[in-house]
Amino acid sequence: MQRILGRFTVGKTSRQAETIDYYQPEKGRALNTFNRILEISLDVITREGVEALNTNRIALDCGINISTLYHYFPNKDSILHALYTRWFEQLSTVAEKHREDRHKAHKLRAAYKHYVLDLLRIDGFPPRAAVELERAIKTRKNLLALDNDIVERSITAYAEDILAHRPETEESRLPIPSAFMLVSIWGAISIAADMDESEYPAIAEHCAEMMVALIRH
Repeated sequence: MQRILGRFTVGKTSRQAETIDYYQPEKGRALNTFNRILEISLDVITREGVEALNTNRIALDCGINISTLYHYFPNKDSILHALYTRWFEQLSTVAEKHREDRHKAHKLRAAYKHYVLDLLRIDGFPPRAAVELERAIKTRKNLLALDNDIVERSITAYAEDILAHRPETEESRLPIPSAFMLVSIWGAISIAADMDESEYPAIAEHCAEMMVALIRH
């Protein structure tokens, strides 16, 4: 079996509650079951919040017994780990798609607006789900290392954006504006979580203005 640990090594333990390890099949019916568990879990989080998520409910909603669910996910934290990792992979795909445009000086604000809009419209991960996932990750000690790693990688990516436009910037001066760029993105996602999708362009426009200001100043 293929055990997925992301970038984190979790020691074996007799207590299921202490691991964020999960089993991700590579193909076939098992992969379909794995994906179904995540889809239903994300739907529960989106509609009712992360507190409503528990393994017994997910097994029931999936039409599988609890032992089958535990074959893939030993506990709630492992489900959250898988969801958060999947979401960040999609964020990274969007970021890479827009990387070249973000590194061009021409129409920089428009480039960032399109980038933020795509972040808000990631298929399967609406802003409400992202906010609930982030809140859960930051309050669960088993998952703090995952969150810290993703924050660090995001700040590094935004530092590259700044250097693309201001190559003379000293490395020691990059962390603060890069961190504020990440805060701006999270602000846009958090606001969008309580808004209709028709409001996303205005949210993205405002976020883009802040991102450009941080890059240029």
